Amino acid sequence: MIHKDLTNPYYVEWLNFLKSTEKWTQEQIHHYQLEEIKKIVKHAYENTAGYRKLYDSVGIKPDDIKTIEDFRKLPFIEKKVIQENLDDFTFPTDEMEYVTTGGSTGIPFGFYRDKRAFARELASKAYQYYRVGWKEGCRQMVFRGLPINTADHMEFIPEFNELRCSSYYLIPEQMEKYRLKAFEYKPEFLKGYPSSLYIFARYLKETNKPFPVVKGLLCASENLYEYQKNLFKEVFKGAKIFSHYGHYELAVLAGYCEYEDTYHVLPQYGFAELIDKNGNVVTQRGQIGEIVGTSFLVYNTPFIRYRTQDLAVFKGIGCQACGRPYQIWERIEGRLQEFIVTRNGRYISMTAINMHDDTFDPIRQFQFYQEEKGVVIFRYIPKDTITDERLMDIKKRLLLKFGDDIELVMKEVSEIPPTKRGKHRFLIQRLNLGIGDIE
Repeated sequence: MIHKDLTNPYYVEWLNFLKSTEKWTQEQIHHYQLEEIKKIVKHAYENTAGYRKLYDSVGIKPDDIKTIEDFRKLPFIEKKVIQENLDDFTFPTDEMEYVTTGGSTGIPFGFYRDKRAFARELASKAYQYYRVGWKEGCRQMVFRGLPINTADHMEFIPEFNELRCSSYYLIPEQMEKYRLKAFEYKPEFLKGYPSSLYIFARYLKETNKPFPVVKGLLCASENLYEYQKNLFKEVFKGAKIFSHYGHYELAVLAGYCEYEDTYHVLPQYGFAELIDKNGNVVTQRGQIGEIVGTSFLVYNTPFIRYRTQDLAVFKGIGCQACGRPYQIWERIEGRLQEFIVTRNGRYISMTAINMHDDTFDPIRQFQFYQEEKGVVIFRYIPKDTITDERLMDIKKRLLLKFGDDIELVMKEVSEIPPTKRGKHRFLIQRLNLGIGDIE
């Protein structure tokens, strides 16, 4: 029996809507988005004191918005403002639910959304997963930060046909149990945090042990780095790699094209903008911008021109490979907390650490840590003993990526613990970074 969330009328209705509108023209998308923008702005202005005060401060009324250009005159809203004034930015209803997310900085952020928004989010992700052959009820092995208290840290959820494996226990002994269970379960897809899937893939490669053939990997909740993707392709031969960008606020959703590794922004879900450090809309291919989202799904705590502090690289409008007339992002550059700051103030995206050689072969797990400008600690757990010569070679290769205004400290550790949500962070960034400093 399929879980009720996947047969919910809101889910089915929204999924059918997405399928029926996939071939919309750019003009149809533009019209739909403008109408949805007008609706959410009018709702927020009339029903929340926070947005009414914000828009009154710049002299803009909902009826003034007749074009997208008019909409872009509205000020941005930041997480901190909503967080500190939640009641002022919330329209209460009987069906609303309080949800929280730790976010990339680990600071809890709570707000309200209803069951309809949640169902539509599930349907939107399912619609994207269809691109790589996924369907409701297919067998999937899920690696997430789940508090599974069974003896083997695994749990089968029949309604989702899902074998859940806790990412809190990714040590060799436990990963071997996961591997053996996979032969019994025969998953069609692996799903989870890229960092968790990467650690598991490293284990399979290092031990040279077999694993069942899977159709694909569904990566979510973290940035997918090139070095991770390369390993997935090597270990899970023939599997399709799918990555999507989204967040609890449900303001933006973007997923891989089935023909190329670019992100297609779902226009029915919300209105997505890439903004440069001066607040202008990014229009040039290859230009980086902060993701700013306006949710069409969340009406309890609306998110309108919401600054995510996440970054993406603009590619254009319309995909030649699949024909969808969507906004296309070349890649997700990462969360703001996924940048290293050099002594001279340069910001280096962790996507730059895309080693295609044997640099990390002697290392089981690693993590970068920064709390001082220009100084980065490279924490690592070796597979076996690493010679000083090999360690210096790793350091030299990393510095070629970083440049000469970084002091890199190599530090062997016995453990690199996951976050409270079970994520294995590539970088722990303790500096207070600002979008405006990124070129």
